[in-house]
Amino acid sequence: MGSRVGPGEMVDATPASRDRYADLLRVGSLLGVMLGHFFMAAVTMDHASGTVAVANVLDTQAWARPLTLVLQVMPVFFVVGGFAHSTSWRSTRARGGGYADFVRSRILRLLRPTMLFVAVWLLVALVIERVANDETVTGPVLQVAGQLLWFLGIYLIAVGFAPALLTAHERWGWRVLAALVTAVVLVDVLRLAAGVDGVKWLNFALVWLAVHQLGFFYADGVADRFGARRLGWTMLGGGVVVLALLVTLGPYSTTMVSYAGERLSNLAPPTVALLTFACAQAGALLLLRAPANRWLERRRVWSAVIVAGSVAMTAFLWHLTALIAVHGALWVLGVDLTGDPSTASFWWVKLAMLVPFLAVVVVLVVAFRFGERPPPRVPPAGPSRGRAVLASVAVASGIVGLLGFAVTGFRGAGGWYVAHLVGVPMTAWAAFALVNLAFAAAEMAVQFRTVRAYPERS
Repeated sequence: MGSRVGPGEMVDATPASRDRYADLLRVGSLLGVMLGHFFMAAVTMDHASGTVAVANVLDTQAWARPLTLVLQVMPVFFVVGGFAHSTSWRSTRARGGGYADFVRSRILRLLRPTMLFVAVWLLVALVIERVANDETVTGPVLQVAGQLLWFLGIYLIAVGFAPALLTAHERWGWRVLAALVTAVVLVDVLRLAAGVDGVKWLNFALVWLAVHQLGFFYADGVADRFGARRLGWTMLGGGVVVLALLVTLGPYSTTMVSYAGERLSNLAPPTVALLTFACAQAGALLLLRAPANRWLERRRVWSAVIVAGSVAMTAFLWHLTALIAVHGALWVLGVDLTGDPSTASFWWVKLAMLVPFLAVVVVLVVAFRFGERPPPRVPPAGPSRGRAVLASVAVASGIVGLLGFAVTGFRGAGGWYVAHLVGVPMTAWAAFALVNLAFAAAEMAVQFRTVRAYPERS
């Protein structure tokens, strides 16, 4: 087994063609999610009554909701994902690989740290449910611990569709994006004007695939040809104007994160308002690209981005665990917390908790970063219908399994807790089995050689 490559060697090996800004945005978006979850958590702990309640700052604080126009960073991750998938799929094709090769490379990078996280938490949940007798306290905590996996489930949709949508993009260009945007608008019209409520779930795929498609244009160098500042101002200005019209004339709000009691969520499921916001946000980031790239030329800065990028997924997966651990320690120490964001004391306590929270995140990253080691490289298996089918099974199983954890968390690991995913019964162990199937099918797909390969269309 080879020795690990250090940050210095990685900096020296960085090719001049690498888009460092994309790496910075990926790291920054995941860091934004972590800090957003930390500051939005309003936890009440009362030892006298023996209760723990978890709420969202946005539930009661209307002043905080417009801040989500700055703090909602999920679109950034999907745009960067589109850029990365474009580069990866084109490289795979150039080496003679097919859909199965692409899926294996992407899904294993995503699922290796995720499966480690899930396995550890299922064991922890078994212990907690065996030792603790109060399911009213442990249940919600175990459920919250796994809810962040919904994000990865949606991201797997983008992974699965990336090769087909990139091929369509190369053939029809902006028309593909226009078709996705039209589909998003149609879903909202059918849902909100025609009362066809069930169609809303389609936008979990359509909105994020449209945002993901923006990354293809960035990979094609559209910003350089059109001018990053000109394109940035066009996207930012157009997005702001359209969003203002949607909020003023339509039923949408400016809140881009879900909260209890909202009339219409822009996030769950996503709406055309979120898509418009994503366009404006992408434009704003283009305006920052030039100064950011100058900053990234500094060796120390680029080293920090490389180190953070190598453990970013691990930090994302374990940051809610760190938040739970900090609150658990306070509970054991007998500390009561008042989760009232309208008081100054709430925010002073929150700031005081930030340091131990980040410290626990670092400890967990150090402990579990081995899960992010790149999977072993294998020769391209090549295009094949059989391999593509197995790869599709891997993607579908991963999507359902990760979204299953989003509704069950790790609740019922030692019992029988059943939640429902779009009406389908789901348990934590069923979700675990599906994620394992996804991992196994992705590996099997590149080893499946019993069918004749067919030439892939360019």
